[in-house]
Amino acid sequence: MTAPEKSLFQLSYPLLLNALVGMLVMLVDMKILSAYSDNAAAAVSIANQILLVAFDFSSLFAAGAVVMVSRQLGAGRADSARKTAVAALAANAMASLLLGLCLLPAAPYLAAAINCPSEIFSDATIYLRVGAFTILFNGIMMAATAVLRGHGETRLIFLLGIAAYATYLASEYLLVFGWGVIPELGVLGSGLATLLVRMSAAILLLVVLVRRLQMRDTFRKFQLRSSLARMRQLFDLSWPSTIDNFAYGFYQIILVSFIASQSVAMLLSRTFTLTLTAVLTVTLMAISQANEVMVGFRHGASRKQEINGCVIRSSLVSTLLTTSLAFVLYQLADPLVGLFTEQREILRLAKQLLWITIFVQPFSAVNTILFHSLRALGDVVVPVMGTQIMMWVLSVPLAYVLAVKMELGTVGLWYVLLLEEALKAIFLLIRWIQRQYKS
Repeated sequence: MTAPEKSLFQLSYPLLLNALVGMLVMLVDMKILSAYSDNAAAAVSIANQILLVAFDFSSLFAAGAVVMVSRQLGAGRADSARKTAVAALAANAMASLLLGLCLLPAAPYLAAAINCPSEIFSDATIYLRVGAFTILFNGIMMAATAVLRGHGETRLIFLLGIAAYATYLASEYLLVFGWGVIPELGVLGSGLATLLVRMSAAILLLVVLVRRLQMRDTFRKFQLRSSLARMRQLFDLSWPSTIDNFAYGFYQIILVSFIASQSVAMLLSRTFTLTLTAVLTVTLMAISQANEVMVGFRHGASRKQEINGCVIRSSLVSTLLTTSLAFVLYQLADPLVGLFTEQREILRLAKQLLWITIFVQPFSAVNTILFHSLRALGDVVVPVMGTQIMMWVLSVPLAYVLAVKMELGTVGLWYVLLLEEALKAIFLLIRWIQRQYKS
């Protein structure tokens, strides 16, 4: 069986298992930082809000790599798929290096721009500066993982992820709290653990590509000049999604700035809720990424009559699964949030956010599946423009009114999220129907 010809279950279950393990790792990660100090957890949280934007930009060519590789494999052009993979790795590495060099001196200014509280400003800046070195390896890692997804090698991604997660937690605990000759480094230790793991993962993934996908000769024969055309193709497919992710991260930074000056409790309730609901995000992404490979492969193989069925099944599965998980998280809110804090105000806010999330999830599931499916068909500019207009014209002003003027804080932000996801789902469904009607 050709790898991308696998079923939705075969392609998605390793990514789903990886997501569940990732959720546990995030919980333990937050527990380690919270045990060290609440300020350390808050500093890493607010720094990560900036780094997430940078990490999204560092995967500039990865989105296009999944689409192009799966299409080329569907068309039976394995050698072209390997050349595309190497071009994506080189382009991502160059973009990530440039981004890291820009972030390093800008760290304190970025922390100040999002109203980082003074008591955590120093730690947040330190974490950002370590993160600047991490970006290069993250870019290589994202491109390599995208290539493996395009080949349907999701099980291998899961196995490598397990090794990376275990290494990260062990190194973070040792570097945060210290042990033996290793000094107690706190927030700096957490940043160094992330750097160590992403650097190791990038090297290991390159070895896997050479051996598993037989890319040794492709790497050896790589020439930048002859690869520029492929890089342009990758860029054309990737830039709308990357800009969308970049803008969304910047949008989240603005939302954080609305509540950052109100209280640390609001910041932490948002952080702990996002930590718990990350399982919803990564589960949904596992299904949508598997569906994207299936759609891209069938498009490349000119089996377009099968595409609609793939999208409908993926939408139903993701909606039922993630909404059910959201309900379970709400029911278990007390013990789960209690893993991080005993402050009753944080618990009260987090429970409200988890309740609203139940109603957000069906809309989020549908629009995520549709967005990735449209991207696999090469239709990405219009979906990105539509969702961006909703965010900046509607969501930002409304978030300011609810969170600041009406003093609803983080709860106000979640009401905006509900409206935004519902409108995106409607818009992308209309776009999908229009495209199917034209074809």
